[in-house]
Amino acid sequence: MDTLFQFHNATSTFQLVGCHFGIKPQGWSYPKHHHHLYELSCCMEGGITQNINGIEVSVEAGDWLLLKPGVKHSLHNTSPFHYAFFNFHFDIDDLGVRNRLGAAPFLIIPSSPAEESRLPGLLQQCEAMMHKGSWKDGEAEPESRIIELAAHEHLALQGYIMLIIHEVIVLANSLDSHPDAAGQQASAYELDIAHAVEHRLSQSLSEAPSISELAKQLNLSRSQLSKIFSKVYGLSPRQYLSRRKWNNAKELLTTTNLTVYSIAEQLGFRSVNHFSRQFRRWVGVSPNQYRRSKTDGPQV
Repeated sequence: MDTLFQFHNATSTFQLVGCHFGIKPQGWSYPKHHHHLYELSCCMEGGITQNINGIEVSVEAGDWLLLKPGVKHSLHNTSPFHYAFFNFHFDIDDLGVRNRLGAAPFLIIPSSPAEESRLPGLLQQCEAMMHKGSWKDGEAEPESRIIELAAHEHLALQGYIMLIIHEVIVLANSLDSHPDAAGQQASAYELDIAHAVEHRLSQSLSEAPSISELAKQLNLSRSQLSKIFSKVYGLSPRQYLSRRKWNNAKELLTTTNLTVYSIAEQLGFRSVNHFSRQFRRWVGVSPNQYRRSKTDGPQV
């Protein structure tokens, strides 16, 4: 018997920014701010109080905190000791992952369930990579240091970070977010609306209905529809369409023999020049340059 079990093709983009370990003294604080990326942090020693959208949240040693993009927060070290932490900002364009990560403005994973997961081991792996670039014995401890990693070590770090995110999602499925944040979660009605819009937008990227048309069909204003979709998925319907086209373009360039002209036509661009300009804006290189970097396929 000849048998084959195959996973679905996957082309997604993962962005990692500001991944670092830090130590802050007693009384340290950071003013109210927000990020356009997800933020995930672990309190390693001490404790911190965060004001998240006006809600006071205490994060103690061993706790993990996930913040949704755009959530305003400030920090203050209220413990009598220093505050040691691991922190990074990230984005990923997998819609299912975004749906789970964006279920609430913030999520706290207490130390008890975190300790029973793979999070401590993965954190140790990241910490070991930090020590690869540590200062030598006898040198003064630097206030700030960029850790230089080899190419394969960068890949390993990204792997550990993605596994950390995986563990957070697994734990999130069995935990409720902070009780004061429950009222800001998407309702069943909002989830139904967002999922219906996502389904319609994904049916045909080349002939996707306008956001105004979808809003009219669902008896909503355009702004209401966009607000609900963003609440559930963490990005606007227009951003969703762009990311789907971006992902499809990258997959078609690397897994098919279609010309750039054919791909542009299939994705609904008015011209190959328009597609090439937009792709360069998304990825930073032209479609042909991207294809050359990934495959030996055709270049026209």
